Amino acid sequence: MKWFSVESAGLSVPKDWKDDPTRVVKVGWKGGSITGFNQSSRRCYVFPVLTPSGVGVTNERSTNDHPFHQSITVGNDYFFTYQTSAAGQFEDPPMCFYSNEVDMRGRGEGRIICTAQNECTELSEDHLEMIMRMQWQGPEEGYSPKYRRVVAEEMRTISVFPGEVANIIDVRSQLRPTMWDLRLGPSRHGYFTIRVADFLRPNANAGANLVDSEGREGEDVIWQHSDWVDYYGKNSEGKTVGMAVFQFPSMGNVAWYAATYGSIRVNPFRKGGTFVCRGEEVDVAVRVVAHDGDPFEAKISELYNVFKEETAL
Repeated sequence: MKWFSVESAGLSVPKDWKDDPTRVVKVGWKGGSITGFNQSSRRCYVFPVLTPSGVGVTNERSTNDHPFHQSITVGNDYFFTYQTSAAGQFEDPPMCFYSNEVDMRGRGEGRIICTAQNECTELSEDHLEMIMRMQWQGPEEGYSPKYRRVVAEEMRTISVFPGEVANIIDVRSQLRPTMWDLRLGPSRHGYFTIRVADFLRPNANAGANLVDSEGREGEDVIWQHSDWVDYYGKNSEGKTVGMAVFQFPSMGNVAWYAATYGSIRVNPFRKGGTFVCRGEEVDVAVRVVAHDGDPFEAKISELYNVFKEETAL
């Protein structure tokens, strides 16, 4: 590659969520790091997420709460498959692809495993496309040996656009059933979950703030509709940076769960279940903007207007 660098590692799955993750891919641009893709025992996630000056704006594993909020993840806490018999169709026990619990209140523990990570294409000086292929595997079944059903397959496309003021990362998830029809939700938790760095958490740092495109701040942002949300603040070196999130039209303009403790959920399955039959797919995406300066200095509103024009239906 001419402008980007991509380092790939062998695919392996840590045994426990407390174990160190596998650094599946590391991405750099013109000599500096930008992002990467990692595998923990339960999920795959984008990390790090760096601003142009090299400041990380997401948290890989919170030590305060929700350790399964790992930077930028995909998952769902209510996931069902369906069997068909002579008596008709019936629903299998629920699964959870969200937390680290073995049994999430009666939902079996699923995991998302990367199976291929070698599709990386440098499309231009400031555009790298990575395609990751994953299996959504259900809870362990059987006796000896135990096995996991592959209940869905996901293609996750990660597009990286470096810049002078902001690095942009698009994450698109295309989820397809395998041998069983699916239902996602209604789900309180998922589908995209993003955890900001600790210094960007307004509830823990006086210098941090959460704002949206409508001018709301702090707790007033949660469960509102807006073009974008943005966390910003000063790191330990006194540098102001932030992270904004946009929704692609495929998300349907859902209300933001953006909490002052530093977690964002962008979830189209919150209010009702979505059936996905074999041959169909879920296809949704978000844009993450890791920027230097506050959202006004980084011109987040202008970046959103360009994004809106580019993604207009």
